[in-house]
Amino acid sequence: MKKLLALALALVMCLSLLVGCGGGAASSAPASEAASSEAASEPAPAAATVVKFGNSGAIGEPAPISCQEFCDLVNERIGDRYYFEFYPAEQLGNETTMLENLQVGLQEGMMCALDTLATYEADLNILSMAFAFDSFDAMVAYLKSDLADPIWENLDNQGIHVVNFEYQKNPRIFFANRELNDPSDMVGMKYRIPNLPIFEKNARAMGATPVVVSWSEYPFALMQGVVDGGECSKDSYRSAGLYESAKYVADVDYAYPVEQICFSTTFWNSLSAEDQKVIEECAAEVAAKHTERTLGQWEEDKEWLITEGGVTFCEIDRQAFIDAAAPLGAELQAEGFFNTPNLYDLTREFNG
Repeated sequence: MKKLLALALALVMCLSLLVGCGGGAASSAPASEAASSEAASEPAPAAATVVKFGNSGAIGEPAPISCQEFCDLVNERIGDRYYFEFYPAEQLGNETTMLENLQVGLQEGMMCALDTLATYEADLNILSMAFAFDSFDAMVAYLKSDLADPIWENLDNQGIHVVNFEYQKNPRIFFANRELNDPSDMVGMKYRIPNLPIFEKNARAMGATPVVVSWSEYPFALMQGVVDGGECSKDSYRSAGLYESAKYVADVDYAYPVEQICFSTTFWNSLSAEDQKVIEECAAEVAAKHTERTLGQWEEDKEWLITEGGVTFCEIDRQAFIDAAAPLGAELQAEGFFNTPNLYDLTREFNG
């Protein structure tokens, strides 16, 4: 009997320890995650229309942070009428799925890269063309001009209404497992591209050999030697771990990617002019914060990459890269990459 009592007591003690350990693990979750869970559990006001807003980025990345700020800000101002619920990390599907959701009314809004919409509007291919624009400001000037009006009209007609496209990312760079001082160093280089024709054109203009690799496989392809390097926005170079196998950077700023916020055209047209204005103002406020955060983070990342990551920023001849890409505009126009005839020639006027 005493043995049975001793065994029972030992079992109770073990169970207590296990419960204690479980409680400790739960309490160690980051405060931001706990806050997100708490915010997500808050019910929408009874009279409010729930608006589903999505993004493919993981919690903690720049885009989801800004999306949550945007939704919170809208809810502060018109949450009694329209309550925005944010779904990060592809909870509503990948970007293609979410865009299709907008078109058929399964969700109301989302954030993704503006050049992703080139699938629906070919003129947006110009945003991904190497050295089409000399600066971020030149690109935005084009997008705000009358020349770009058909872009927004065509997207609206396909069920996608863009509200703001000034969520600035860091410019795009080339990088490799060897020095890249000018385009001659890229000749024959196995260069990773997504499965998009404009990126293949960019690679070939530099003399590189394009190899299609998905984003999720990018780090592994570099480690295994499937590719020697490629391109990405500056912020992704560190966050995706690409620097680990390709430690030479050509900081050429060859394109200026931006995130954009868009809504279902049907939903947007159902809003009052007053509510549309509030949403536009909230998007603009958060865009300014997003840009400041993103550009500031790169300064920290660059120092870390040099001092801790063993990365070399090459002494580049940027003009040589620009010259290599110069014939690309005429080539893309001739092959019908854009809806607007002579679009490249027309956008050069914005570079001043």
